[in-house]
Amino acid sequence: MKKVIFICAGFFLLLVCSWIGIRIFGIFNTYRNVSSANEPNIAINQIVMASNLKEAKKGSLIVVKVGGVPCIYRLCAVEGDQIEIKKGDAYLNGKIMLQNYDTKHNYNFSNQVYDKLISSGKIKAGENIYAMADEVHLELVDAEAKKAGIYQHRQLAMLAYLDENIEKQWQNRWNADNFGPVLVPKDSFFVLGDNRNNARDSRYIGFIKKSDLLGVVL
Repeated sequence: MKKVIFICAGFFLLLVCSWIGIRIFGIFNTYRNVSSANEPNIAINQIVMASNLKEAKKGSLIVVKVGGVPCIYRLCAVEGDQIEIKKGDAYLNGKIMLQNYDTKHNYNFSNQVYDKLISSGKIKAGENIYAMADEVHLELVDAEAKKAGIYQHRQLAMLAYLDENIEKQWQNRWNADNFGPVLVPKDSFFVLGDNRNNARDSRYIGFIKKSDLLGVVL
C-alpha cells in the first residue's frame, strides 16, 4: 500500500513540475484578454491559450509584452513589410490586406436611420452604443455591416484630422484611419487590434520587438 501511495505521489509531483516548466518556458500558457480591442474575435475577460512553439505568422493573434504587461494583438506586418492605412483600410505592401477574420469599426447613423435598421432586423441593438445630438454611434462587425448594405456609414477620421497621440509616437500628422506608410524594421512586428476604432496598437505604441513575443494564440 505504501508503495502505491509513493508511486502516486511521485507521479503527481512529476505532473506539477512538468506543468510549471511548460508555463515558465512558454511552451503553453494562458492569458486573460482585458480589453475590447480584439472584439469580435476575443471577448473581454476571455481566457486564451498561447504557445511559443507555434510560428508567428501574419494574421495570427499573438501575445506580446507591452510595458511588462501581456497584451493580445493581430500580427499584421513583419520585418521588411510596408504597411499603410487609408480611409480605415489596411494596405500591406501596396495591396489591401487580406483578412480571414472579422474586424469591427464604429458606425454613425441618424436616429431615424438607426430605428429603421433595428426594426428591419438588419442590425441588432448593441451594448457599445451612445447618442450624440441626432446621431447614434455604435460598434459593428464590418462583415455584418457590408451584408446589411450600411458599410458606407463607417465612421472615419478625415485626412486632415490630427491625432496627437499618433503624432507624438510617429512624428507625423497621421490618425487611426489615415496612417503611414511605414516600413517594419528588423526583428519587429506591426500589430493592430481587430476592433480598429478601439485598440491601442502599433498606431499608438509603435513597433513591437520580436523579443517581446510571449506566444501565438492557439
